[in-house]
Amino acid sequence: MNSAIQIHNLSKFIKGKAIVTRMSLDIPQGSLFGLLGPNGAGKSTTIKLLTGRLRPSSGSIRINGLDPWKDRVKIFKNMGYLPQNPSLPPDMTVYSFIHYMARLRGMGRKESQLEAREKLALVGLEKFEQSIIGKLSGGEKQRLGFANCLLGDPDVLILDEPTSSLDPEGRVYVMDLIGSLAQNKNQTVVVSSHILPEIQRMTNHIAIMSEGKVLVSGSMRELTAGVFDNVYEIESDRPTDLMQDLMEKGFICKLDQHTVLIDVDKRYNELWALLPQLCVEKGYQLRSFKPLRDPLENVFLKFVSYQNKFDDMGVVGGE
Repeated sequence: MNSAIQIHNLSKFIKGKAIVTRMSLDIPQGSLFGLLGPNGAGKSTTIKLLTGRLRPSSGSIRINGLDPWKDRVKIFKNMGYLPQNPSLPPDMTVYSFIHYMARLRGMGRKESQLEAREKLALVGLEKFEQSIIGKLSGGEKQRLGFANCLLGDPDVLILDEPTSSLDPEGRVYVMDLIGSLAQNKNQTVVVSSHILPEIQRMTNHIAIMSEGKVLVSGSMRELTAGVFDNVYEIESDRPTDLMQDLMEKGFICKLDQHTVLIDVDKRYNELWALLPQLCVEKGYQLRSFKPLRDPLENVFLKFVSYQNKFDDMGVVGGE
């Protein structure tokens, strides 16, 4: 698969502090790529480097073969960017702003009118065309910023915490919209977030970051293949009785409200055979049986915890 974005040995120091350290990534063309990490991991700085807002201290970035620091004008003809907190003119109407931005992208008057209305409808703001931007809610402003970065259907979209300020309904709407972009238009989308379920929903490739370093990267399928959680949660109509039966079989269990938490400890096959048997013999109604943590959460915790141990030991991690 061709790479839309190539990052090689990238570092950024600010006031002598390493914010991004020896980052190397290939982001496939047409992928939905997530930068996942806790706050302070270096995600926003990486986004600023990708969009040419910061100059690398060392290393290189190429977006469709162009350097975002040296070739910003060329790159932005085919790039959309949504900052975490979009700066929008408070006195303009929603429509006049989007129409103006479409004209700045080189569209003719009629084309820009159609494009502005299409993108406002795409993000659910068609009823706000004549609203003053300064009177919009935080979530509505975030949607407007998203509409702006979608103008002209750019080849590459860079989205920094795109669901911040959105209400729950807006978050779901925007996540579903992002998830459809690469599939429907072959756009390359880079999303940064510290919220793991959102990255799961929006992306198919990820890089996990911590302390300015990329700890691991790859497709979601590659990273989670063969990853299992030892602790499962079981919901039943009689959780106390079920827990007692499981403990008599040598399983370590505890009750969390109405849910049995069980440490499988590699006895998966034994448990999967035992549960149906108990349900038939004792008449338990099994309502759910699932891992306490999903595979990506396990991968995230494994690598971030491992990196933190290295940092505590004073060991410098790799790329």
